[in-house]
Amino acid sequence: GHIKALPKNDLKMPHMGWNLVNPVNENNLISHSKDYYFVHSYYFECKNKENILAETQYGINFTSIVGKENIYGVQFHPEKSSSQGLNLIKNFVS
Repeated sequence: GHIKALPKNDLKMPHMGWNLVNPVNENNLISHSKDYYFVHSYYFECKNKENILAETQYGINFTSIVGKENIYGVQFHPEKSSSQGLNLIKNFVS
């Protein structure tokens, strides 16, 4: 995939704060939509749709969790995302 700048579209940049992360493919990290804490101005445009595990809406829908085999990447900060971030980290290590 490619890294792209989030379109400004009259939105505050960087995208900072709590936003909903919605699972789109089955995964071991999250099972349902929850809010996580974001601080970013760029996003990953994933070419392989089967690797997209979750998406978030901020002006556009963008990939917020990717995964393949035992490799994962998240766009948000799980360590700043309260109990749901801690649960994600627990799911990652288990």
